[in-house]
Amino acid sequence: MKSITIIGGGLSGLSASCYLAKNNFDVTLIDKNNGPGGRLSYIKEKGFTFDLGPTWYWMPDVFDKFFNDFDKKVSDYYDLIRLDPSYKFFSSSNEYNIPENIDELYMIFENIEKGSSSQLKHFMEQARKKYNISMDSFVYLPNNSFTEYFSFSIIKNIFALNIFQSLRKHIASYFKSKTIRDLLEFPSMFLGGTPNNTPALYSLMNYADIIGGTWYPKGGMYQISKGFAQLSNELGVKHIYNEEIVKFDIKNSKIKKVVSKAGNIYESSSYICSIEYPYAQMNLINNEYRSYDSKYWSTRNIAPSALIFYLGLSEKIKNIEHHNLFFDKDFDKHLDDIFVKKIWPSEPLFYLCCPSKTDSTVVPKKNMENIFILIPIQSGSKDDNDIREKYFVDIIKRIEQITHQSIKEKILVKKSFCINDFISRYNSYKGNAYGLANTLFQTAFLKPKLKDKKIKNLYYSGHFTVPGPGLPPAVISGKVVSNQIIKDLTP
Repeated sequence: MKSITIIGGGLSGLSASCYLAKNNFDVTLIDKNNGPGGRLSYIKEKGFTFDLGPTWYWMPDVFDKFFNDFDKKVSDYYDLIRLDPSYKFFSSSNEYNIPENIDELYMIFENIEKGSSSQLKHFMEQARKKYNISMDSFVYLPNNSFTEYFSFSIIKNIFALNIFQSLRKHIASYFKSKTIRDLLEFPSMFLGGTPNNTPALYSLMNYADIIGGTWYPKGGMYQISKGFAQLSNELGVKHIYNEEIVKFDIKNSKIKKVVSKAGNIYESSSYICSIEYPYAQMNLINNEYRSYDSKYWSTRNIAPSALIFYLGLSEKIKNIEHHNLFFDKDFDKHLDDIFVKKIWPSEPLFYLCCPSKTDSTVVPKKNMENIFILIPIQSGSKDDNDIREKYFVDIIKRIEQITHQSIKEKILVKKSFCINDFISRYNSYKGNAYGLANTLFQTAFLKPKLKDKKIKNLYYSGHFTVPGPGLPPAVISGKVVSNQIIKDLTP
């Protein structure tokens, strides 16, 4: 039986472990933290349970497909709820609940901009085509070479994908309203880029959002990690936590063993790095075996980091939903500050998640509230307590003003997470939150390769390689790298 050691227990690593175990590999998964999930983990404080990282559940079909590959169902591991409204959007002049029902959304659009309901139908049809073509034709490709794109189905549909047009120009060709454009552009920030440098291909995320819907696993997003880890265990994968790998022993272009900080040795025929790609390259691999050096990484377009606050409140608060996007300030000003000027945003946009609106299990008492606030910032920014507190005070004031209520005196629990924490917990490059931005020249086969160029038995998964940042891509990344290993190692 061939053996595989997976370094990193995030969602891509868990996904890979399941596929490899199913194909009769002896799999060991190792993580430096105290449980599975990577960024998809949680913290508890005074009876409040906070999702530490990702809070959006989109593209449920990807998760369905994953569990179906093992003759299982999502419902075997966690219970999903479709949110309605999907989220609340605060513009500078109004607020909108984005409904599950598409006909209701047509009416909202039409009230904002005359004729936009018809335009939305055309826009969504194009987005649907991109989504289906992408999922059927190339999202599951290993992207070892551009020649993989020479299939008839991809060539036939290449122009429908709008790869060479920006998301901003694409959306602007349909809509004049700044509010509508902001509403459709916001996913670009969660793809690690801006509407100007994200290809229009990614309007497929608007289809995932509006048609696929926004979902929530009861008990919190960590239920996903828990479910994946449970399946992994059921398939016979050995899980080792609180164990950090600090050294690769490489000879003759192959890893002979990996060594942990505690001095433990792990040997296998092949290895998957599901930890941060840049960290592995620059800290675990000697110069002679590095496929990508520090200069390479410094020239990449890295996704934003984030300042996150976790708040436990003594009372319910009004005028917010489960997911809330505060676009009450100028989107371009925020983007310019963090991507061009590379400074902390002077008037930041932010996202607020309140899972206790849906799920009473995440709070100690039903009349309490669980709040997650995320401000996108430039990766590599200065991070200290004074900066965090300044932004906390400003953001709480804005929330109070916009929602017309007092919040500050209701706070029972307050924790924060930023650049320094991303680095210490995940060995995150420059403290990034989303990995590599999905820009035109960092898409598909232009991303760092999932198969190491110099080390014969080393592979990668996660948000620095294909298909990219986000939970569904992490699931897919695990499958893609597993397929590559199975292909390479099967006679």
